[in-house]
Amino acid sequence: MATVNPVEQALQAVAEALKAEARVLITCHVNPDGDAAGSMIALHRALTQLGVDSIMYLASTEPVAVEWRFLAGLAEVIRGGLPDDYQFRTLVAVDCGNAERIGNDDLVRAAPRIINIDHHADNTRFGEINLVVGGASSTAEILFFLLQRMEVNVSPEIAEALYTGILVDSGRFQYASASPSTFRVAADLISRGVDHTAIFRYVYETVPLSKVKLSCRMFDRLTIACGGRLAAAVLEMSDFNETGADGSATEGLVDSLRAIDGVLVAALIYAQSGNQGGGAPLYRISLRSSTERISVQRIAKAKGGGGHVQAAGASITGETPAQIISFLTERVDAALKRAGIKAAGCDRAATGETARGESPDQKL
Repeated sequence: MATVNPVEQALQAVAEALKAEARVLITCHVNPDGDAAGSMIALHRALTQLGVDSIMYLASTEPVAVEWRFLAGLAEVIRGGLPDDYQFRTLVAVDCGNAERIGNDDLVRAAPRIINIDHHADNTRFGEINLVVGGASSTAEILFFLLQRMEVNVSPEIAEALYTGILVDSGRFQYASASPSTFRVAADLISRGVDHTAIFRYVYETVPLSKVKLSCRMFDRLTIACGGRLAAAVLEMSDFNETGADGSATEGLVDSLRAIDGVLVAALIYAQSGNQGGGAPLYRISLRSSTERISVQRIAKAKGGGGHVQAAGASITGETPAQIISFLTERVDAALKRAGIKAAGCDRAATGETARGESPDQKL
């Protein structure tokens, strides 16, 4: 008897469901990154092309990071307040590991149907139909194959949005999740008119001065621990206020920490706006790992967060940065010992480790 491929089965189920829908509301996680924003726009354009009444919605009203503002379609996104007919629209969540990440419980409760499309291995499968491929580089890569099954004409605008999502969430094609499939999809999108050099400049080489100043503050508060394998830095609300940067300016800063020679785990700990209210301190941690042998997803999960093996995050209330760094040092030190990785300089081969890690999820 032939073996049924669960990914192919889920792709077909979602393709058929979306083509049959009359009205949908597409959303992604709050404070979207390039994969979330690009996936939302690409799917919206695809459904509109097929004659589906589609709208895009974001619960967060914070400015979208400057890196993604070149994407055509962002101006059409409804922000904050829900549209009048939201309770009659099928909710399609892209790049959301759980329903809470959408940021609006009323929307989730009222949805007549939820379709969940994501690549986070720890996704809670909160949809009526779930298309979750934990080994995929990005949600955008999954959407590429979904749109094929929906017989959508991948226009240059759709291609640009998908390519942006893949570029960003694959870590510029350097994470272990970037499979041969990822490169084939990227090549296909470029052949459809994507200007990959322009996108790279928009995302990585168009940096506001306020963000540069914020980066300087980050390096001023740099802690190196675990024998040079952990780099952690802190940004307080005063840093944002004094540099003129907003919360979106933290996008990508943690990668600068990960790039330090010998570092395998990077952590950026930054204050959230809730800290100004006089309540318990609220910090967000962005985590990156240079090797699948050290899962930052596992570390983030210990604080109620999640993500991927090599890119994860969490929000922490009521702890000081010193306490958070102490926690990270303990967890990273334990992970290094489990992986048999020595201090920086003792085992340079560790930074180039390519052995498969603890993510058994299928790839596309």
